[in-house]
Amino acid sequence: MKMIHDRGRQEYEKAVQEIAVEESSEQTQEVTQKSKVHVVNLPWSFSVADIKNVFGECGSVKSVEIVKQKNGRNRGFAFITMASEEEASAVVEKFDSYELSGRIIRVAFAKRLKKPSPTDPPVGETRHKLFVSNLAWKVRSSHLREFFSTSSNPVSTRVVFDSPSGRSVGYGFVSFATKEEAEAAISALNGKELLDRPVRLKFSEKNAIESVSEPEEADKAEGQPEEP
Repeated sequence: MKMIHDRGRQEYEKAVQEIAVEESSEQTQEVTQKSKVHVVNLPWSFSVADIKNVFGECGSVKSVEIVKQKNGRNRGFAFITMASEEEASAVVEKFDSYELSGRIIRVAFAKRLKKPSPTDPPVGETRHKLFVSNLAWKVRSSHLREFFSTSSNPVSTRVVFDSPSGRSVGYGFVSFATKEEAEAAISALNGKELLDRPVRLKFSEKNAIESVSEPEEADKAEGQPEEP
């Protein structure tokens, strides 16, 4: 049973990273999560109607979200929102470690996903970050680190890749411990060639959230390498 539970927990932890739940306010988030549970190791054949029928024994099931694979196949667990915190507690108490169609299911309160603070930089990067454009397609993070290490001590280096194709998009980011080090790197290396292309350096305009800063800065970057 422990093996089933551990495997189910691993699947759950992986899936919650893929689910974006948007709430209208912080207060709404707290209420929703207190009445929401996650169920692991459900029978693959279970539908929303089946889940409502089973867990409806403890009260009113407001919504059911079955987590599925990209091909649409049921992954064996779901998020269930009850009408109240008391009903959600009843679901956990009654159905955790409950045998359902030959499977031992596990039930627990759903964790509220913490949204990153708009002031927190991406992991491993600092606020003193440079936007590096006009990179050759072959440039990798190791090339950037070697390039900048000739005149400075970068904290982190990163080349950005296109998700669908896996190819470099021609720009990246380099972080430093202090603003002075970043300024010195611009003075020493802006316009210098890396793999036969002159790199362009400037301070990253929005260091906090990658999903916001990268598209905007990429749109402003000039002279990106043409596709081979």
